[in-house]
Amino acid sequence: MKSLLIVLFVSISSLTTFAQDESTMNATYEGFVNDAYVFTDGEGERIEFNNVSNQVSAKYDLKGTKFVGKQFSITFTVDFELDEDDEEIQVSTITGLLMPE
Repeated sequence: MKSLLIVLFVSISSLTTFAQDESTMNATYEGFVNDAYVFTDGEGERIEFNNVSNQVSAKYDLKGTKFVGKQFSITFTVDFELDEDDEEIQVSTITGLLMPE
């Protein structure tokens, strides 16, 4: 019985994915530049995002120019991956995007 519980626990644990921490910020969209979604925050700092979720891309066409200059509330995650040189790089993904009315 004890070994059955251990096997069950390991099986369930291996199927569980841990949620990433999401952050939120307000920024102005500058455009899609060099394969990155570029925003500028209220202090003039440039922020680049590598990816957008399918839900966001279905609602907002950020590769076009329609939303350039618009203010957004951005929800995003940041991951770290290894590149082809085995160097750690930051990969940021927009998971939610709201344009205040």
